[in-house]
Amino acid sequence: MLTVREALAFPVFASAQLVAGADGLARSIQWVHVVDYARAHYQWQREGILLLTTGAGLYEQPELHDTLIAKLDQLGFAGLVLSVGHYFDHTPAPLMRQANALGFPIIETPPDLLFIQITEAVLKHIVNQQYDLLQRSAQFNQQLTELVLQGAGLSELTQTLANLLHRSITVESVLFQVLADAQWGEVDAARRRSLEQGKTTQELVDRLMQSGIYTRLLKTMKPAQVPPIPELGMSMPRIVAPIIVKREIHGYIWIIAGNTPLTPLDELALSHGATVAALILFKEQSVRQATVALQGDFFSQLLQGATDTLDLTEQAQRIGYRLDRPHQVWMIHSPRVAEVAHLPLETPMRQWLAQQHQPFLLFPRDQNWVAVVECQTRQEGYQKAIAMTESLQTTLPILIGVGEICHPSNVSRETTLQQSYEQAQETLQIAIALGKKQGAIAFQELGLLHWLYRLSPEERSANIYLTHIETLRAYDAKRNTDLLTSLTSYLDHGGALVETAAVLHIHRNTLLHRLERIESLCQVDLKDPIQRLNFHVALKSYHLHSP
Repeated sequence: MLTVREALAFPVFASAQLVAGADGLARSIQWVHVVDYARAHYQWQREGILLLTTGAGLYEQPELHDTLIAKLDQLGFAGLVLSVGHYFDHTPAPLMRQANALGFPIIETPPDLLFIQITEAVLKHIVNQQYDLLQRSAQFNQQLTELVLQGAGLSELTQTLANLLHRSITVESVLFQVLADAQWGEVDAARRRSLEQGKTTQELVDRLMQSGIYTRLLKTMKPAQVPPIPELGMSMPRIVAPIIVKREIHGYIWIIAGNTPLTPLDELALSHGATVAALILFKEQSVRQATVALQGDFFSQLLQGATDTLDLTEQAQRIGYRLDRPHQVWMIHSPRVAEVAHLPLETPMRQWLAQQHQPFLLFPRDQNWVAVVECQTRQEGYQKAIAMTESLQTTLPILIGVGEICHPSNVSRETTLQQSYEQAQETLQIAIALGKKQGAIAFQELGLLHWLYRLSPEERSANIYLTHIETLRAYDAKRNTDLLTSLTSYLDHGGALVETAAVLHIHRNTLLHRLERIESLCQVDLKDPIQRLNFHVALKSYHLHSP
């Protein structure tokens, strides 16, 4: 990067004089243009232009004196070189006032200094800089590519980048979990907290989301500059690049400035790093897909009861599944996956399960994920499921149906793997039907919900309270009222009027009026505990079997 200050030190500018805008000497010069005609638009598709002129346009259009510098500043020009002695002996005062106010450099040159001399000197330096930049960038790219050929992972990538750039590097998953990092020199508090927690803090993620950084990365698929956010401990500027696999973002690679300003080389190197990270993740993804397919096939064989064949035993050894240990089946669902399809659900779940240091299976089944988790007791497995939902709740909320534990022995009346799978599936379906969005629900906790779920249509049709519910549903549809919702909330909150009214955001008297209307339509007494119980049970059955 060539600054105005550096350019003024060139021999060609020995006879030049800076007359205004000294505060802008750090502006970057990226190109040079000569304009010497009236009514020029000055709008080129690049910033950092050093404008050379004899002032012909300014002389013919004196009304520009009060606006030109502001316009050039807004368009991102680096500065103005005015050759005096042609149309002006000195820079017009209005231009100098604007330049000093905006920190926009104005340089006067004598009439015998040709613009071609300035252009050659500046462009030669810029081209040489670009050539050097591309050469170094190509060297970095070659070194990083060799990492992939050598089978290196993300840790080796971050360490190599840190050594090349003398910067701290971090690779994050799409859910902002730290996958790899390498530190070089000083870092700020935000990075230290991320490393301690293993992920970027939610507060910082929210701020970056609000700033539009992640939206821009998704739209452009290119690196982006990230300015400091001191109030959140991010005192150093950064560059972030998306890691793209199969046209989807699978993570982010960050470079942190440290104690020296970031440069174009940093951005180019980070772009190369993102490409190499994508190759590494693609390779890992291919291996993982093969593993997932193998685990799904292995599980299908287990469901068929084939646990003593030599082939199955060999498969179990290959994938680390211990046939002689008790297991529990989880059925996992994420309501948000459809909303944010670029966020893969598998990666954070697999990472969390791996951190438990016990063997597991994880594979997709019917738009959900199945986990077969090794555990000693049903409660141990249930508590693990709860812990996983809590760990992922801020980034990707999940809902888990947990089956009973199954032991490897064939003792009568013990739960089989097939039964645990069916229980987990049923539990998840019940939880979704009842409107639950996240958390873990164990089959053993379903109670009468299990019975209600399995009731036949004939058995349900004989229940008068289900008829009452249909009456309320039809009434709401015809009159655009909320009697059914109000009744459900009232019964779910144990008949507590104040709490129910607060949840429904209505006045207590409004709720009382609705309850009276329900009693009148259905000819029931909601103060009667038996009738209230029957209504509550019927409502659960209604929601479980609603299409």
